Amino acid sequence: MALQRAHAWLMSIRDGFVALLPLTFLRVLAVLAGSFPLAAYQMAMGRAFGPDWHTRLDHADMAFLGIFGIALCAVTAVQLAHRLPPPGGLAGRQPPLMVAICAIVNFVVVSAVLHDGVVNFGFGSMFLGLLVGVATVELLRLAERWRLMDLIRLPYDTDASLYHALRLSPAMVAIGLLMFFCALAWVRLPALGAHPLGPLVAWAQARQAGVWVLSVAAAGINQLLWFVGLHGTMAMDAYVSPDLFAPDGAAYAASLAWRPMFNAFVMLGGSGATLGLLLAIAVGSRDRAQRGIAKLALLPSLFNINDILLYGLPLVLNPVYLLPFLGVPLLLTLLVVGAVQGGWVHMQDPGLVWTTPALLSGWLLTGSWRGAALQLLEIGLGAACYLPFVRHADARLRQSRAQAFESAKREILAGGSDTPASAWHGQSRMIARGLLDELRSALASNQLWLAFQPMHDRAGWVVGAEALLRWDHPRHGPVPAALIVRLAEQSGDMLRLGSWVLDQACAAKARWNLAGHRGLTMAVNLSPLQLTDPLLAQHVRRCLERHGLAAEEIELEITETVALPDGQVVDHVLGELERTGVRLAIDDFGMGSSSLLYLRRFDVHAIKIDGSLTRDLLDNPTNADIIRTIVMLGRTRDVQVVAEFVETVQQRRALEAMGCDVFQGWYHSAPLDQARCLEYFAACAERMRGSGVPSQQDMTVELLR
Repeated sequence: MALQRAHAWLMSIRDGFVALLPLTFLRVLAVLAGSFPLAAYQMAMGRAFGPDWHTRLDHADMAFLGIFGIALCAVTAVQLAHRLPPPGGLAGRQPPLMVAICAIVNFVVVSAVLHDGVVNFGFGSMFLGLLVGVATVELLRLAERWRLMDLIRLPYDTDASLYHALRLSPAMVAIGLLMFFCALAWVRLPALGAHPLGPLVAWAQARQAGVWVLSVAAAGINQLLWFVGLHGTMAMDAYVSPDLFAPDGAAYAASLAWRPMFNAFVMLGGSGATLGLLLAIAVGSRDRAQRGIAKLALLPSLFNINDILLYGLPLVLNPVYLLPFLGVPLLLTLLVVGAVQGGWVHMQDPGLVWTTPALLSGWLLTGSWRGAALQLLEIGLGAACYLPFVRHADARLRQSRAQAFESAKREILAGGSDTPASAWHGQSRMIARGLLDELRSALASNQLWLAFQPMHDRAGWVVGAEALLRWDHPRHGPVPAALIVRLAEQSGDMLRLGSWVLDQACAAKARWNLAGHRGLTMAVNLSPLQLTDPLLAQHVRRCLERHGLAAEEIELEITETVALPDGQVVDHVLGELERTGVRLAIDDFGMGSSSLLYLRRFDVHAIKIDGSLTRDLLDNPTNADIIRTIVMLGRTRDVQVVAEFVETVQQRRALEAMGCDVFQGWYHSAPLDQARCLEYFAACAERMRGSGVPSQQDMTVELLR
């Protein structure tokens, strides 16, 4: 339980950082604009905006950090409240807006106490925001258990906003007071010493290993702080940098870490030496999200600003990248210190700003090509270290996306035909929107295709095939036809999709005819929404004429994905379709609410028994009784009865004994592409003629004689 709670905390914090990525972009632009390492640019900005333009940008940067902290507090609280199950069931789940307001109030209270009445806008606000956001949700859950939210009782039909505001008031007051006294107690604790790392510095220098030990310590502390979401550079500058680093402007010495070397050779691309990570993603990642974030991060990372990777990939609180994020800078630290101490390169200070790009900074800092070569080697080494973790992250992302896709698919299909798209939740709605855009693109570029599943009569002859819609998605693999149709029906694209399917099916039937299979019927699914199109019958006639087909060669199967609309337009369209001469069939008969209504409203040639009935036929006597009733109804109405999902010989024999006329399913054949379908037709015809069993067409010809 404790591990699950800790995981919920970490995931909520990570999601908070990701949600605030737009603020990260703003801060990156502010930092890059203020620190762009080009003298002509700096002079031009000074002339355009005055000598204090740097100060104003610094203020904007600090404001973004402060906003980031309070926003992170609210977003983390909302994410955590959503992730954790409510203590009182559904009644215990608080509105996200009220959770966010409670977290913000607590943040302001604590920050004001800690900073003498002023809300802090410095680096500490991020950590404070995380702490207060998590604590707020946990305390709200305790308040729910202790029934603090039942102190003010209101009728359940009270205005929702007023109800939640008043109901939460006692708990918010109690939590705010608790936060106030906790912050007050913290202020009373002894302050951190002025030189917390003094003993480590003395120990390292006594052994003449100052630059080795202190450079490694600086890299480790910086990475750990960044990994948990704190600004490593600012935190170190506030507490430990005077112990670890030589003073600004001092020459390189072996007794302390040296900031210019640390910036140029350890933080290549920013915290985590992420230029190597970018190269590893370019070489080893096939995930579009990782590659997209890497492309966005490339330009700022060239200037050692990698907030986009830290919060967008993310690297912060990401266990997949923890080991290389900590380890690569430590490895590069040992490499560059060894190169300097070994005399391969020599450090000089030309007054570089920390945003000077790699290779150029190495050349200028060492006065030699060797510095640039060393940086190039470090980037390659970092990429090699990051590469297996990039591939592992790719695999995790693929698995996560597959799970999200399956969940969205189940939600969309389970919602029912009358469930509006607005009822789909968060990620399901996003996935549906993305799939729909890709479906439209696939339809326009002929990426969709049709498979055909043969249908056999009682004697075993092939009498036709059903056209089945197929879409091989580049990331998700085969997309179920039911999902394609569901999306098209919800988006208003069903008429366009249906027209495409009918045209492709007629074209395939024309090819069957050329191969000598004119007597076979092509069955095409028709959504009830297409019956609202007054031009449907006209479109069917044009398809038949364009491909040289007789009307009776096509059978339109009306499915029950959407209830058949009731109205004069539909009745008119049904009448027009009947007058074209095409056959009409009812698909999935027996389980939908409209099956009998269809049978009453238009003349049908066939009814296809719902697959859920035929699948469990042998184990469910009720299903067998329903099938017998459907067959009897078909006999009375002189309608052909087709059994779908026939998968075993036992099913086939039972359905035949019950009186079914036609059989379709994997027992006879899986759905086939066009070429294999024609091969199947020819092979079946040859086998049946060899057995001496006459086809229905042969018997009809004989009777006419």
